[in-house]
Amino acid sequence: MTSNKKIIAGPAAERAEDLRLLAKLAEEGAFIPVINRLYPFEQIAEAHSYVDTGRKKGNVIITLVHKD
Repeated sequence: MTSNKKIIAGPAAERAEDLRLLAKLAEEGAFIPVINRLYPFEQIAEAHSYVDTGRKKGNVIITLVHKD
């Protein structure tokens, strides 16, 4: 709150063109996402608690297992 840096937040518009660009960059190795931790869906509350600590250094992923 005491910084002079501008912060823009909120949901981003989904555009197919942007997703294609991200996929292309990932295929070329120019875009490498940082994954900090993975949590199974059953531990989603723990994942939220971890994010709320402010210690995460990358993305926190919730994994889903599809049962037939």
